[in-house]
Amino acid sequence: HTQPNELPQFSPQDITTPAKIMNAHASWNGEKTIVITCSFTSGSASLKAYKLTPTGYDWGRSNTDRGNNPKGYAPSHYEKVQLDVRHDADMKYDLILSNPKEFYHEIHRPSHFMNFSNEEN
Repeated sequence: HTQPNELPQFSPQDITTPAKIMNAHASWNGEKTIVITCSFTSGSASLKAYKLTPTGYDWGRSNTDRGNNPKGYAPSHYEKVQLDVRHDADMKYDLILSNPKEFYHEIHRPSHFMNFSNEEN
């Protein structure tokens, strides 16, 4: 997800959300699931990756406090993960040359437009 500045640690909300998603989808492997944050600092973008620890997963899936300092939150609930960039000159990829859609185009916000559709019914 994106954030306006770089945080010194993984936030409690960032532990709770993926823990609840992993709890709802048993096929997700906690050892292979990471969260990447993108912080837009002045003149740059910074990427960090985190993985939940088993205690972080247990705490996050049962946490109901959405505040900034929920009971039981601890830095031991996550680990930083190394991000590696791999490039192969022979790698296959698709590229479409065209003008990008405007910022508020419906393709960028499908759930927003689905809410309007659901309200009309």
